[in-house]
Amino acid sequence: MDNTIHAYLKYLKIDKEAPTLNYLQRLIQHHLSLIPYETFSKFHYYQEKTNFVPALETFVENLMERGWGGTCYTLNINFSRLISALGFNCSLVRVIPGHVAIMVKIDERKFYVDVGYGSPIMKPVELDSKRRHVLHGFGEEIIFEKRTAERYEIDRRSNGKSFVRKEIEWVPLTEEDIQEDIESSYFDHDHNTTMRRITAVRFNGHECYFLRDRTIKVMTYRNIREIQLKDMKKWLHLVREVYQIDQNSLMESVDFLEQRGVHLFRKG
Repeated sequence: MDNTIHAYLKYLKIDKEAPTLNYLQRLIQHHLSLIPYETFSKFHYYQEKTNFVPALETFVENLMERGWGGTCYTLNINFSRLISALGFNCSLVRVIPGHVAIMVKIDERKFYVDVGYGSPIMKPVELDSKRRHVLHGFGEEIIFEKRTAERYEIDRRSNGKSFVRKEIEWVPLTEEDIQEDIESSYFDHDHNTTMRRITAVRFNGHECYFLRDRTIKVMTYRNIREIQLKDMKKWLHLVREVYQIDQNSLMESVDFLEQRGVHLFRKG
């Protein structure tokens, strides 16, 4: 386990330190900058039929060898395993619908941490400290608003319009508590859009790259531009360059969707 933690931290380009709030914030920032939110690995884990959320050793191995990150369950669960090993007091929290985040306790203060939302939540958020928190980044506004003592709304907005809204159940949970949630996220059906489209997000300095199937949006703090990729060779080249994902994973994902009637590229 020590070797795995060392390899994880080395990939994050950060040393082991005492578990402080400042260290946690830097871990989050490095994680969001270096490890992508992506569905390529999700399709692979589904087809393996072994464990939908990889063990920490497997996660780090695939991170180093294939450039994989994951979706919320893989990213936040493995980040919680990392910070727990580093001495942080943390639990998982359910976010409805279909998401999981982390609660970290430091000196009796509780912080919301989320490296698995494909969103620039670049710091721990002390939800209990006030009724409303607002974060900004890459054309996005993230609003946390208290509803009850144990419920908070998280609203993601672009250009003043909400594009996804979820509810945080601010109650500490274990990995065992969310097994059904994890299994539901892998439901192989057209109603589960996560399993029917390719998504990837990477934060790179002053830019955010958002891939949805054949379109990459490049977002800065000032503007957004779109790159349409209708040619598979160009798509493979750019996606590999931007997300550092191995080509076999990309092809496997295209094939996975093909088998389910989602054709990203016309053949012939």
